[in-house]
Amino acid sequence: MGDDRVSDSELNALVDDELDPARQAEIEAWLADNPESAQRVARYRAQSAGLHALYDDILNEDLPANTAALLDVRRAGVPAWAAMAAAIALFVVGAAGGWIVRGDGASETGAQFAAASTTPPIDTQVLMQRASMAHVVSHQDELRTPAVGGPAAMADYIADRMGKQVRVPSLDSFGYNMVGGRVLPDTDGPAAQFVFTDENGHKVSLYVRSEQANGVDITYALADDLSMFYWNDSDRSYALVTRVDNDTGREALLSAAKAVHRQLSQ
Repeated sequence: MGDDRVSDSELNALVDDELDPARQAEIEAWLADNPESAQRVARYRAQSAGLHALYDDILNEDLPANTAALLDVRRAGVPAWAAMAAAIALFVVGAAGGWIVRGDGASETGAQFAAASTTPPIDTQVLMQRASMAHVVSHQDELRTPAVGGPAAMADYIADRMGKQVRVPSLDSFGYNMVGGRVLPDTDGPAAQFVFTDENGHKVSLYVRSEQANGVDITYALADDLSMFYWNDSDRSYALVTRVDNDTGREALLSAAKAVHRQLSQ
């Protein structure tokens, strides 16, 4: 079987179990002789499994009529991964709530974003959706590593692809080393993501997107078991994302967010 006989759409259909058994068997045999494509399929399947583990309970809930219409994507020809992203976005907006942190002072309890009149003047839905998805589906083999050239080379790499300079933060003092960064598509142009891990493999990521706004203080939000602190400095929005198990973990994430905020504000 030649490479031209297996399209990207068929690989996606394979991952989504949408092929008839005969065609599935043919492509599985072809993958055995094409290890690079086989690795891609393995990554797609791992991402899909992770997303299902995180969000299937939410997807199986009864939805309002207008929300159900948005998720009726099969008839519109939208890929399964996009449907999952839409579901995450809707859940994130519905479940988000939290603190607004001013400077280095104490946090304050905030109202639910969906109903609050003090909603930050940024596209919270897009920021939280993009940051959450990027965190869930980031894999080390897809990142530009900082091993050669250090932070300066990483900054140049990101700047070349975003068209503007982006400071590279450090979480070394919190026990997290940068494992890499990448540039991702976003609604208003390229966005950057930096990924850090500790000695136990626990991951923290920083998502940076271009966004003109009036500025937003460090604000806490929760999407299922993903926690984030986000803010805006008038032309960029940032979201520091990880999974936390308790209030201690959330406070540690807040301390890291404050440190990153200070570094990027210098």
